[in-house]
Amino acid sequence: MNPRMLARLNILAAEQEAQLLETIRRHSAAIRQAGQQREVLSAYRTRLAGTWQDGAVLPAGQARRAGQFAAASQGAERQISATAERAQVQLDAALARLADLQSHRGALADAARRAAQLADRAAQAREERDLTWHRPVTSRSA
Repeated sequence: MNPRMLARLNILAAEQEAQLLETIRRHSAAIRQAGQQREVLSAYRTRLAGTWQDGAVLPAGQARRAGQFAAASQGAERQISATAERAQVQLDAALARLADLQSHRGALADAARRAAQLADRAAQAREERDLTWHRPVTSRSA
């Protein structure tokens, strides 16, 4: 394959690799954010449970809001888990694509090295041929 074509393919692969690295960064950030959201939700639930467990008397409105929060927090937990699972699946797919792309770039680099070696050998062969080729000199005597 033409060395310039190999260089172009390598540039395209490098661009794709940069895009995949950005995708991996985004999905990793989403997974970390989901973990942080879980921690905040868990801490709030623990604090809320502590108010019930100390035996203090709560006004009915506060108890109702606490019950509503507990019900809503279960839905939020499911949503956070679903988001984290989707991000993990997408992260795994991006990592697999990145591994394939890096393998492809390695193959392109090998092909470029082979093409450069062939071009060098061809240039050396031309040089040797040019040096060893002699045109016979004919002398014409009158």
